[in-house]
Amino acid sequence: MRTLVAISFICSICLVSYSQQAALELGFDKMRIGEQIPMTLKIEYTNDQGEILIGWPQFNDEFTEHIEITDRTVDYEELVDSVNRIYQRKQDFNITCFEPGYHIIPAIGIELGDSVYYTYPKTLLVETVEIDTSKGIVDIKENYAVDYTFSEKLEDWFAAYWPWLAGAGGLVALFFLVKLIKNREQEEHVPYVPPTPAHITALASLKELETKEAWKSLEQKDYYSDLTYTVRLYLEQRFGIKAVEHTTREIIQDLKYADISEADKLHLRKLLSQADMIKFAKMKAGEEQGKDSLYKSIEFVEKTKLEEIANPNQDNQNG
Repeated sequence: MRTLVAISFICSICLVSYSQQAALELGFDKMRIGEQIPMTLKIEYTNDQGEILIGWPQFNDEFTEHIEITDRTVDYEELVDSVNRIYQRKQDFNITCFEPGYHIIPAIGIELGDSVYYTYPKTLLVETVEIDTSKGIVDIKENYAVDYTFSEKLEDWFAAYWPWLAGAGGLVALFFLVKLIKNREQEEHVPYVPPTPAHITALASLKELETKEAWKSLEQKDYYSDLTYTVRLYLEQRFGIKAVEHTTREIIQDLKYADISEADKLHLRKLLSQADMIKFAKMKAGEEQGKDSLYKSIEFVEKTKLEEIANPNQDNQNG
C-alpha cells in the first residue's frame, strides 16, 4: 500500500513538472551567413480554470547582439493533451545573422501567472561563404551609362536648396502665426464649457453598439475594435490609465494599482486579451460571448462612473 502511494506521488510530481515548461526550438542548428531560419518560443501548462495570463518577453528587431528577427507571429493557444488538460502557447519567428561563428542564445524567461519559466540555452553555428582568393577583383559587368530622370534631378535639387526652402517656409509660417495671434486678441471671450464626463461618452458608444446588436455582425474584428476602444478611452479618462496607446499587457499591469474591483479587473483582462486574439490571430467568438462582453462593459461603466456634484455657488448665480 505504501509503495502505491509513493508511486502515485512521484507520478503527480512528474505530471506537474511536465505540464508547465518553456522551450525554444531552432529550425536548424547551423545556417549560412545572411540566411533566415525558423525559431519557435513556446510554453506548455495546465489550465483547469480556463483563466491564465502569459507574459512573453519583448523583443525588438535584435534578438541577441548578432542575431536579428526578420518576422514574427502572434501567439496562439492549442490543446495538446485533453486528458491532463495541458495547453500550449507559442510564437514563431524568422531569424538571421551576419556574424560567422558560434552564437549562444541564453535562457529566456516566460511569465505564467505569477511564475517565470526559462528555456534551455541554445547554440547556433553561422557558417561563412568561401571566397576564391586566387582570382583578382573584377567588375561584375561593364560600365554603362545611366539615365538621369527628371524625378532624380528634382530630388537632387531639393537636396541642394532645402535650407532656402525651409527658411522661406518658416517666414510664411511666422506671418500666419502673428496674424492668428492678432485675430485671437480681437475675438470676444468664449465662456468655458466643461468637458463631457467620461461615463457619458462611454455609455453613448456602448448603447449604440447595443442598439445595432453589433455582436451579431460577421465583422467581429470591427465590433471588438469599437468595444475595446470605448473601454480603453473610458479607462484613460476616468482612471488616468494610458490605455488608448498602450498594449494589452501594459494595461493589465496598470490595472493592478487602479481602484477597480477584482471582478471588473478580470472582465477587462478577458475582454482585452480576447479582442487581441480576434484582431490579430483571427479567432472567432460566439454571439452570446460578444453580447456578454458588451453588457459587462456597460455594467462596469455604470458601477465606476463619477457622480456629478452640483456647485452651490453656480446655482446661486443662476438664481
